[in-house]
Amino acid sequence: MGLALAVFFMTLVTGVYTFMEISALAAPEKVSVQVKEMEAPEEPETSEKEIIPEKTAEVKEEQERPLIVVDAGHGGEDSGCVGYGVYEKDINLQIAMRVKRRLEEQGFRVMMPRETDEFLSVEERVELANSYQADAYVSIHQNTYEGSDKSVNGIEMWYDGADGSRDNERLARLIHEETIRSTGANERVLWDIADLCVTNRTLMPACLIETGFLTNKEECRRLSTAEYQEKIAEGIVEGIELYFYSETEL
Repeated sequence: MGLALAVFFMTLVTGVYTFMEISALAAPEKVSVQVKEMEAPEEPETSEKEIIPEKTAEVKEEQERPLIVVDAGHGGEDSGCVGYGVYEKDINLQIAMRVKRRLEEQGFRVMMPRETDEFLSVEERVELANSYQADAYVSIHQNTYEGSDKSVNGIEMWYDGADGSRDNERLARLIHEETIRSTGANERVLWDIADLCVTNRTLMPACLIETGFLTNKEECRRLSTAEYQEKIAEGIVEGIELYFYSETEL
């Protein structure tokens, strides 16, 4: 009996220790899991879902701003008219760049078919404007008088008056009036019979401005100066602003 009782107690003690060892080995696993759950990083207060709509709104706002095509006539091998050593293509580009800068300062988007002395056909210019789905098209040129009277001077405007699907007349008239006002130049005819590719084949309201005569010595001199070019650019931009942001009637 004494031996049997001793064996019973030894078995009981061994079982208790075995159970404690198993429990001790299992316990750290549960603690580790609990610690990981407690230490999991919290989500940032501002999630990506909150940021994306804001960026989308900015892009949408940018896309809703009017897109203006400012087309510097001629270029490259096509010099346009020439007066007293001054090439039309150069004056056109200089004025167009000033118009571009002023428009962008006012929040407009601007596309220029050419920004350097390069040749582009009128068909290529129109195709670019239509592909960009522009909101208005303004072509900048200089004039020449073929007759003997070299005193002819002033600003002319051309547009397609036969196309009632586009608001060509209002765009042309506002730019014409504002450019006359800003420059003080002689006001010549506002032609509604423009049979020109850039005014006829564009899908948006379009006009062509002849800002002066290079065959007039004094006007040619003024057109070559930065000061007078800025006055022309001011008038063109003011006319475009009135076209888009006022209820001005014809």
